[in-house]
Amino acid sequence: MAPSFIFLLGHCIAVGLFFLSACVWKIDKRWAFFFAFLVFINPTAVFLIWGPFRSYALYAAVFIIFLLLSRGTGRFHIFLKTQEAVVRFLFWSAVSVFGGAVLLTSISQINLRRDALTFWRYESRQHPTSQVMTNLADAYERAQELSKAQEFYQKAIQMDPQCIKAYVALARMATQRGAWEASLAYNQKIIALKPQDAQAYLGMGEAYRAMGRGKEAVEIYSRLLERFPDNEEIYVKVIEAYGQAIKVYPQDTLYQEKREEVLADLEELSKRRKYSATDYFHLGFLYEQVGGKEEAMRFYTKAVQMQPDYAQALYNLALLYQDSGNYKTALELYGRLLHFHPKFVSGYLNMGMIFNALGDQSRARQFYLKVIALDGDNGNAYFDLGYLSESQGEMREAINYYEKAIEVSPKNAEAYYNLGNVYAGLGQHAEAIALYLKTVGINPRHQDAFVNLSILSFKSRDFAGAIHYLEQAKALGYNPPAEYLKTLEPYRK
Repeated sequence: MAPSFIFLLGHCIAVGLFFLSACVWKIDKRWAFFFAFLVFINPTAVFLIWGPFRSYALYAAVFIIFLLLSRGTGRFHIFLKTQEAVVRFLFWSAVSVFGGAVLLTSISQINLRRDALTFWRYESRQHPTSQVMTNLADAYERAQELSKAQEFYQKAIQMDPQCIKAYVALARMATQRGAWEASLAYNQKIIALKPQDAQAYLGMGEAYRAMGRGKEAVEIYSRLLERFPDNEEIYVKVIEAYGQAIKVYPQDTLYQEKREEVLADLEELSKRRKYSATDYFHLGFLYEQVGGKEEAMRFYTKAVQMQPDYAQALYNLALLYQDSGNYKTALELYGRLLHFHPKFVSGYLNMGMIFNALGDQSRARQFYLKVIALDGDNGNAYFDLGYLSESQGEMREAINYYEKAIEVSPKNAEAYYNLGNVYAGLGQHAEAIALYLKTVGINPRHQDAFVNLSILSFKSRDFAGAIHYLEQAKALGYNPPAEYLKTLEPYRK
């Protein structure tokens, strides 16, 4: 378990207050410092910082007790100066044992809490409650020990048959492994215990769909919408669920009909509640998040109709038209966006990309340069200018732009890769190899960079390197030409 730095900071402030309080109370500074140190390392601080328990009352009690002890110990020490040496020895021994016990207990607790699995195993032996068993199962699940996780979720349910958290976890695990009957049973149990759990209805619907029981799936989704008649997010999730069902069962008209019904109901809901432009934008964004691009476009359009200068709605709508290949509409929307918001940098960048895709490289360059004029650290604009220059054969200019892209965006693997291609085209193989190595250092799954490394290594007579990089490319799915494999074969030995 990771420590909470917020609680650590709060604890440090509390220790500072402890020391100041001791000084105000005129406690000897040596005892004030000693007990402030004990407050800093004591086990209640470990509980606070390392979790999972946050016992504020216990923490406050320790604060007060240690403050009183620092006062009392100091006064008792003054009295002991008049006593025999053996008594003073026993006093210092007791102080040392007490301080050492606090220190060792704290170290033990920290070691116990560093690993969630270790901590909850310990807790399951000391305090075997359903909550502890669930937490232990969660730790096993995070460690990918799924059979153990399932075992302890079941133990949690045996201890508390109404432990919803355990049923939710078991339903999730059953869904992940495709055990649809089990998923259905667990979700039914969740709904019986908590009828307002929307995710359980969605889980049941998914199980019925996967089992080919379309009518039951539709019935479940209908029950869900009846329970949440005014919740847009639920509507969106149900529409998305129907969309997924249509992809799997395109011949089943039931899902298509129900999806259209729910869409119509959502339209009526928006009219009834008199949505604002912001409401329509958020609804469009919800659809976009779950892959409903057509519906997202519909609601972004409504947002723009209600508020023509709505910057983010215009941009998102234009981007969706751009992604769909409708460049004409996208350009019109970007034009409106930049009319209302002339400093919206991403609008200029995307217009440049569209003009480049349409073959109008001159206008594309103008828009990329406009981006740089507004934002001199825009790595994407420099990269696109480099690509544009490279495609026009202006290699030196391409190098300058790619180098600038790397300067402002050092983690841009494609900038290194494209710059490597330029140097390779100029015959500067050493520079190209260095750049390709930078590329795979940032993106170890960059297949093309490994292919080019293999080819340039071969040209540089580094045959072992050529074979090594080719194997890397093949591991990523590259299918090399038979001629190249034949050329490398003599060097494999």
